Amino acid sequence: MRLLERLSKPGKDGHLSGREKFFLALPIPASSLSNVLIHNVYIKLYTDIIGLSPVYVGLVYLVYNIWNFLNDPLIGVMIDRRKVDPRRGKFLHLMRVSVPFMLLCLVAMLFSQPSWPQWLIFAALLVELFIFDTFFTAYTVAANSLILVAAASKEERVDVNVIQAYVANIVSFFATLVPTFLLVGNREGSHTQIALILMGVVALNAGIYFWALRNLKDRPSYYALGNPEGSLSLNTLWADIKPLLGSRTFRTWAGYNLLALAPNAVYFTAFLYLMDHVIKTGGLEATLADVVPMLVVFALLPLMARFIKKEGGKKAILWGSLPYVLGHVWLFFTGSWLMVLLAYIPIMIGKYLMSTGGVPLGAALVDENERLTGTRKPGLIGALLALIAAPALSSQLMIFMGILEAFGYRAKAPVQTAQAVLGIRVGTAIVPIVFVLLGLIPLLRFPINREMEEELSQYSQQRRRGGAADAEEGLTGE
Repeated sequence: MRLLERLSKPGKDGHLSGREKFFLALPIPASSLSNVLIHNVYIKLYTDIIGLSPVYVGLVYLVYNIWNFLNDPLIGVMIDRRKVDPRRGKFLHLMRVSVPFMLLCLVAMLFSQPSWPQWLIFAALLVELFIFDTFFTAYTVAANSLILVAAASKEERVDVNVIQAYVANIVSFFATLVPTFLLVGNREGSHTQIALILMGVVALNAGIYFWALRNLKDRPSYYALGNPEGSLSLNTLWADIKPLLGSRTFRTWAGYNLLALAPNAVYFTAFLYLMDHVIKTGGLEATLADVVPMLVVFALLPLMARFIKKEGGKKAILWGSLPYVLGHVWLFFTGSWLMVLLAYIPIMIGKYLMSTGGVPLGAALVDENERLTGTRKPGLIGALLALIAAPALSSQLMIFMGILEAFGYRAKAPVQTAQAVLGIRVGTAIVPIVFVLLGLIPLLRFPINREMEEELSQYSQQRRRGGAADAEEGLTGE
């Protein structure tokens, strides 16, 4: 109720209104749905329905990692240094250009056929993933950069993230409801029928993109101070990167992002394999085990946000790691869908406390760098963090598929061996525990505490709102 009340209130003194926070929160859930479809739902479609070997899937993601290494920093710097168009704005226009290409790839991936040879399925998936990832990177860097300049305070950033969590999970529920029923306990399903139904999910995704981007604004005041200018070269790129590499704040935060929540990149994929081959349940039970824990999280999110604002992001992450680890220990030993449901309650509580707690810390890193250098570089910093985390994120699918292969998993087999079942348990439960414990090591050395969060939040508000009173006309980008 309090969240709804805040959404209905107008903004004061240059702060965001509830309505502005809501629409600022929409673009990321839209892209996260696309990401879930490709990196989770489609992967199980490719292995279990189309019949692509896990070895080929792992190879796709190996090449994908190399591509990320080459393009992510360049895209980030180019977005930072892009001039503000008086009519189209800066970040918003890039988001609108990227969406059609992402949707095209989502559709194209559904046309691979089980009758094709393995190399052709592999090649088609690889090319389509390359195109998707290039525009997905541009979109997400621009969207996150827009959030950081529009939501200038720590409190606004936490509020936007909480709204994102609600919207993303509501959207994901309806969007993944269909594939959960289609891909759990349905290894003999028709590829054509499944592909047509998934096209409906893509159409829903397109509608969310349209709704989100139509209602956003890109204001000149966001760029009045600290906006990088000048041509891009190796010298300017190194000049931007060098202070970051020498920053303890950046190095420790990058280390945490590299490790802690990386297994969440394949959370839904692992969940589908667990429910299908280990618990051996149907789509209804799998859906309940997926949805009910999130309903508990929904009820607790406002309390989490209040705790983060009061105690700081670092403490929230440390507290969140406890139920996250204990829930995965429980998950390893589960034998029924109800026990899976109960195990995912502490897992999801911990996950969202950690991810929401990380929002003000990541933003504080951008603010600290701006205070040090005089220019704001959310695109470069976001791209570098994504680049550093990419090997861990993308390799999660390689790790998971490699574990399945090592333990004897066989695609399309009606029943998996006991050893293969153990491999699924290891990939689903043990791997996340190892990664989060490793990720907490650099976090403990992360220098931004609650007091410094507040200081940098005040600095950000002064830069975005105190120095741009003469530039309040909105750019619609129409």
